[in-house]
Amino acid sequence: MNHQKGVAPERIQVLDALRGFALAGILIINAMSILAVNGSTPAFTVNIPVLDRLLQDLILFFVESKFFTLFSLLFGIGFAIQIQSAERQGNAFLPRISRRMAGLLLFGLAHILVLWDGDILVIYAITGAILIAFRKTIFTRIRIWVIALLGAPALLVAAVFSYTLLARLSVSGATSFRESDQSLASSFADTTSTQNLLHNSFTGGIADRIHTYLNLSPLLLSRIPTVLAMFLIGLYLGRSDFIRNLPDKVVLLKRIRFWGLSAGFILMFIIVVGTKVFPTVSALVGIIEDQYLAGPILCLGYAAAFSLTFMKRPHLLIFQFFARVGQMALTNYLSQSLVLTFLSYGWGLGLALRLNGFQVLAICLTLYPTQVALSSLWLRNFRYGPLEWVWRCITYWEILPLKY
Repeated sequence: MNHQKGVAPERIQVLDALRGFALAGILIINAMSILAVNGSTPAFTVNIPVLDRLLQDLILFFVESKFFTLFSLLFGIGFAIQIQSAERQGNAFLPRISRRMAGLLLFGLAHILVLWDGDILVIYAITGAILIAFRKTIFTRIRIWVIALLGAPALLVAAVFSYTLLARLSVSGATSFRESDQSLASSFADTTSTQNLLHNSFTGGIADRIHTYLNLSPLLLSRIPTVLAMFLIGLYLGRSDFIRNLPDKVVLLKRIRFWGLSAGFILMFIIVVGTKVFPTVSALVGIIEDQYLAGPILCLGYAAAFSLTFMKRPHLLIFQFFARVGQMALTNYLSQSLVLTFLSYGWGLGLALRLNGFQVLAICLTLYPTQVALSSLWLRNFRYGPLEWVWRCITYWEILPLKY
């Protein structure tokens, strides 16, 4: 294996394929959000046709919070690989990874300013900086941190959920929460921010995006415990060479697949049913449990199932397609936002608020194969995706060759 800076390292194909798989799920969630589909998660109080509601329920059940979490897991593995690469080359790790996180932060800020306020890269950069402190932590302590980071918020959410139900037993509590239910439902139906983006120019939308991002920042920052937990699991998997020795881990992977999918689907069934039977505030709190508990559990089940299938049939075309997109994950993630915001906002086609979930899903099923084709064409001539190359140059702080 060649470890020179200018030479692309040997790829771990299952990681590239998993990244591409994760991006497919992220595309669906982001498309529903950017195009402001009526009834998309968590706006479950909006009256929409039965089939549209079924589609949104399926997206909540199978996709929401699972693929973002999977992407976080893969980031942690990549972080560990960066540590190993620096050690093999005899280079100081801290300056390199600090530049890498700074580069990711710049990409995230540019994403927010130029395209969309739903960015995940800033959160990744912040959490990645925290992860540096864990780079030498032993596994037993990593396990304790992961349990605490996922368990404590999950218990807190369960306690808040219980309170939102028990408080309704009193007359004053029932009145207060009834008003809160109505207010929350109204906020879900409010399309003011999207309307502003429909009428603003490209540059005029920058102020709106900054304002919206700042308003969303508490919600986005609440993801840090989940992101850090998945980063830590990925750090362990990468540092222990678990990924490079998958054939020796089949029995363990089968257990993770069984328990991850079983427990995760049971939890998601409860959460989705909860959106039908509980009042608005209580149902929304229940959905948050997807972020802290059901999503991470299902993410591990998905990753194990995907890896086991990949090992059986690594040459399937679908895995090659996923791998091409995954090899250019940063470029494809940001280009998805570029296309979707062009379709959605006033500086482009202005389709926001006009499409239902099935139409947006059709856009995803067109956009993703296009990314497969373009990624394949690009990688025939270049070592890295264009933004991956820029990020790599920032990481090493020198201009590296792009073409083969």
